[in-house]
Amino acid sequence: MPIVPPTPTTPGYPLVVFDTDGREVAETDGTELSRTIAARIARERLTDVVLLCHGWLDDLPTAESNYHRWLTAAHEVGWPRGSKPLVVGVHWPSTPTDTGELTDVPAELQAHLDDGTLLKALESARVELAEFLSFWSMRERAISLGATDAGLGRLLTRIFAARSGLRVHLVGHSLGCVALSGALVKAAAAGGPHATTFLLLQGAESSWAFSQSVPFFTGGAGRYHAVISDGLVDGALIATRSTHDQALTVLYRIGMEFVLQRSYAAESVGRPARAAAIGAEGLGFDPPLATARTLPPIVPGASHFGLAAGHQYTVDASALIADHSDVAHVEIARLFVAAASI
Repeated sequence: MPIVPPTPTTPGYPLVVFDTDGREVAETDGTELSRTIAARIARERLTDVVLLCHGWLDDLPTAESNYHRWLTAAHEVGWPRGSKPLVVGVHWPSTPTDTGELTDVPAELQAHLDDGTLLKALESARVELAEFLSFWSMRERAISLGATDAGLGRLLTRIFAARSGLRVHLVGHSLGCVALSGALVKAAAAGGPHATTFLLLQGAESSWAFSQSVPFFTGGAGRYHAVISDGLVDGALIATRSTHDQALTVLYRIGMEFVLQRSYAAESVGRPARAAAIGAEGLGFDPPLATARTLPPIVPGASHFGLAAGHQYTVDASALIADHSDVAHVEIARLFVAAASI
């Protein structure tokens, strides 16, 4: 089994690789690492699995580097006593081979590129077209990664099936949150049990992705509403947000405005905007959920969090997170371990 080797501050862990179509890449001997991982979980009677999924613009070395930083932060906290966890990493091609790649860009965006209105909006916001197209084409790829039959959902299904009572904790960053959301819904459709924890670090998906309905929009529920409506997270679902995340406050917002055809009703005070990303404005629910909470802002040194099973939390991490990729903080690791301990 290919393993990212351990370091003084990180465990060794298997790294499952997916291709541009969202399908698991077989090992050199033709075996599937997802099956090998499931067999290890059963054989070693592991109690917990932590599944990590990176986001936008991470090639393989960058993904491994990011996981190293995340796991190093967690090393300072430690894992709850009595548990026997396995970390599993994921790599998917989230960097276009060509920065002008248009194949995965939503048709709505292409139409606005053709008529020039999107270019004007980008120029006004001082955003480069190549960067914008990279973000939005990789968003479509993340959606496919979660939904493809041989993709991340199948990996999660095999992990769930490996051992009864296994506690599975999902940690996604950026567009990795999109992929994990889709994988959780896919695994549930295959009869899989529920995740124990879901941590969305600067989620590059709609604030309304988990909502039963989407305000200001006639057309149904959020893409991953089943995560909440079907109770697919038994413990805590937690989303960080930061006012310093330009990828989400600018790139995501502009794109979503055009995807949604810029047709707005009046925004409501006190809840995310229609075009908001989770990592920019937090989680939104319509109708409101009694289990949805806003945690106090997380600040340097934070160590105590009031969390309960079956609840959804938004936490403002602006005091820690200075940009889209700045998520490796010991305080966030403490938050995750607190959630995993429920």
